[in-house]
Amino acid sequence: MSMDVERHDVEGSPSRRELELARRGFVLAGLGFLAACAAKPSARPQAAAGDAATMPGGLWTSGDELPPPRYARPVSPIPKQPPQATPEPPRAVQRPQTVGPEARPLDRSGRGIPATYAGSVIPRTAWTSWLPDRSEMDALGKIRRITVHHEGNGAFTETSVAECRARIVNVLNGERAVGHRDIAYHYVIDPAGRVWQARDLRWQGRHVRNNHVGNIGVCCLGNFEVQRIPDAQLKALERFLKDLQKQHKVARKQIFTHQELSPTLCPGKDLQAKMKGLRTRLA
Repeated sequence: MSMDVERHDVEGSPSRRELELARRGFVLAGLGFLAACAAKPSARPQAAAGDAATMPGGLWTSGDELPPPRYARPVSPIPKQPPQATPEPPRAVQRPQTVGPEARPLDRSGRGIPATYAGSVIPRTAWTSWLPDRSEMDALGKIRRITVHHEGNGAFTETSVAECRARIVNVLNGERAVGHRDIAYHYVIDPAGRVWQARDLRWQGRHVRNNHVGNIGVCCLGNFEVQRIPDAQLKALERFLKDLQKQHKVARKQIFTHQELSPTLCPGKDLQAKMKGLRTRLA
């Protein structure tokens, strides 16, 4: 009986082929299970408040959605504003500077100063003792012409010696303020008809641009664009021009006004009109 059992046990054991088929079936089943797991979407765990789970950019999730932004975003880039220029403070009006205490006349009494022109020119020392640096001044050269000007700094009709002196000094200060070495003119005629020496006649003036060589500058105080030239001043101008003609042999056709040599309103419309008749009486 024992022999029968042994045969039964041997005969009842699975064969090698059966074992191979079973192993293959197990492998295929495992592969199928893995494929099924891969195809099924995995559930994303919800992040509770305070969870450390993060999404790209550092924002934590709320379900499957990103939470609202935690900072303000501009709708469009803010254009750069150009730098605002600092407004310049208003410039102070430049007023002529004084030439110092030495600009006072040597004789302030006015003694010997004529009431009007009668052939005598008042020396420069009667209105100032200041002298320019002559090292940068040019020689006048042979005198060939005369040019008539007005001062142009506003109407002026004062006739006192003190007022006329002060006015001439003001002209000097103005010329120096713009870089001239001295007063621009060689002679000045005041409203009373007095003739004052201004720049030394040895040196070129600065009264007609690019036309200073051999050119005497004669200036009448006042502004004849806005006022009429006083009769005493006009008569003195005519007589003085005749004397200059004789002294320097200047022909009538070489006596000009400023605007006839350069684009300017000088010597003003009133004096310019009167110069036409005045020149007809010159030699």
